[in-house]
Amino acid sequence: MNRTRRVVVRGEKGQLPRYEPVLDLPPLSPEQYEALRHHVALHGVLVPILVDGDGPVRRIIDGNHRRRVADELGYDCPEVVQAGMDEAEMRTLARSLNLARRQLSQEQRRQLVADQLVETPGRSNRWVAGRLGVHHATVASVRCLLESTGQIDQCPALLGADQRLQPARKPPRAVLRTPEERRARLEATTLLHGDCRDVLPTIPSASVDAIVTDPPYPEVRREYGRMTEADWLDLMKGVVAEARRILKPTGSMVVVLQPNYESVGRMRLWLWEFLLWAAREWNLVQDVYAWATDAMPLAGTGRSQGLTRQSVKTCVWLGPPGCYRDQDRVLKTPSSRTSARRRSDLAVREGRSRKGYKEGTLAGVAAERGGTTPFNRLPISNGRQPGGHGDHPSRTAYDLAAWWCRYLVPEGGVLLDPFAGSGVVLQAGLDEGAGQVIGIDKWAGYLDIARGRIVDE
Repeated sequence: MNRTRRVVVRGEKGQLPRYEPVLDLPPLSPEQYEALRHHVALHGVLVPILVDGDGPVRRIIDGNHRRRVADELGYDCPEVVQAGMDEAEMRTLARSLNLARRQLSQEQRRQLVADQLVETPGRSNRWVAGRLGVHHATVASVRCLLESTGQIDQCPALLGADQRLQPARKPPRAVLRTPEERRARLEATTLLHGDCRDVLPTIPSASVDAIVTDPPYPEVRREYGRMTEADWLDLMKGVVAEARRILKPTGSMVVVLQPNYESVGRMRLWLWEFLLWAAREWNLVQDVYAWATDAMPLAGTGRSQGLTRQSVKTCVWLGPPGCYRDQDRVLKTPSSRTSARRRSDLAVREGRSRKGYKEGTLAGVAAERGGTTPFNRLPISNGRQPGGHGDHPSRTAYDLAAWWCRYLVPEGGVLLDPFAGSGVVLQAGLDEGAGQVIGIDKWAGYLDIARGRIVDE
């Protein structure tokens, strides 16, 4: 049982204890800090700070800024000792108190939730929400992002407040399809169990229109083990060699990759080594990137580390320069400003670069085509993707898979994913008009999930 008692520290110079914060929490803005300082100067510290003990070194659970202001002003700072808590419990309490009292931005609030999930990934969303005083839907959203980026492992069951294990996710809502539609999707799907290095040689040459895949990354712990960077590069070189053989002359391959850290401030180089090798060995059609618009500030973004949030995946697009692509199927929706321009407004205007252009012409082309030329940076939200959650630790975003399938797979064409996982790419391919999809994975359980996804989602 935790014990709480009130003490007041009035030590003389040289006898004061040393204080350390339990958490490195977001700082107060200059305006907030000045307002706190002014209030303490007038009234003193009215709310005691919360510490873990009364020894020579005291961990501040709550009240670090009050302690600092009191020291600056030379005021006494009352304390409440919260005894009997371990490190994890103190950190959870510190987050809860800051979420309840401080005016944090949405990003800062979600970061505190993310920190808690990293510490307690096996606890249920409602348990975490109850400890932090936030809504369980917020916890679920943050958990989804952490799992999709490999920051936490995916747990099949979570421990609730009643100490009972519960399924981690509800089954996804089934799509209502007729028996004929379900049968047709199954007949159009080929799922092959095994290591893709062994299975790919059995696929006929020049038989596939496009390959879209999101392979496992090196130096990431998964249930299928952990690959070194060298092992991963050897794997991908073999896959690329087979891909060139089985693709049709106008076919191409997209490999979705996201770099990771060796340590904070030092990136692993496997992605760029693969990209350079593949571009020289084959051909890099264009540099394209998927931008996670809702990426969270995770590893390396704390105040003491100061890095930017990782939000971009590289889509390594390999194939002949004249490979098949249908730009009309991936046109960007024109902005309301562009759509509002009258096509009769053909006056030549001068842009910032001093080059002339006709606004009416731009609007007319957008109206005629039904959109504007897409950028090579694809804004994709990781959260709330179609297809459910909870079946794979690093599931590909459905919207990203669907975009590439629309772009590269001709109507009725053949799509292959050599690292099929739970089948998101295959599902997207069928949804976007592929006539046949082929998936390979060495984990039979994932192929079972893929089969259900293709039929029911």
